[in-house]
Amino acid sequence: MKIESGLIRQKQALGLLFSLLEEEFSALLDNLPKEVSSLEFSIQELIRQLMDEKDEIRSILEKNNASSLTQYLEDLDGGEASVIKEILEDLRLLEEKCSHQAMKNNEIAKALAEQSAGLLSIFYEQVAPRQEDVYSARGRWHDNGSKSTGLLRGRL
Repeated sequence: MKIESGLIRQKQALGLLFSLLEEEFSALLDNLPKEVSSLEFSIQELIRQLMDEKDEIRSILEKNNASSLTQYLEDLDGGEASVIKEILEDLRLLEEKCSHQAMKNNEIAKALAEQSAGLLSIFYEQVAPRQEDVYSARGRWHDNGSKSTGLLRGRL
């Protein structure tokens, strides 16, 4: 594998990642949890593949006795080095776009979670009994007032 072809694959993968993140954003706004979860699995798998691709490039650099990509570029001729530098710049821009989109998705997901938690607490307050002396989940009567008046009723 050439380093250039690995970088091109990373660039294509980041383009795909950005489009998946945009799809996830739309699904979050449209409140489609099943679509969001399937997109999330696809995103995670794509990120795993991107990491594998980066590891592959690192191993090629080690085989070429280069400690970093910049050192490898210094050893190349001008034409090939400029092509790789251009690809690296495109990668940087795509990573930035993906990062911004992921932050927007995160903010929307947090807001939806807070909204759901708020609605759940409101619902619980409306459903929960206002008085403590009610039937329990097992069907037993809980009369909290009777504990303090046990002696007056003739109980110990």
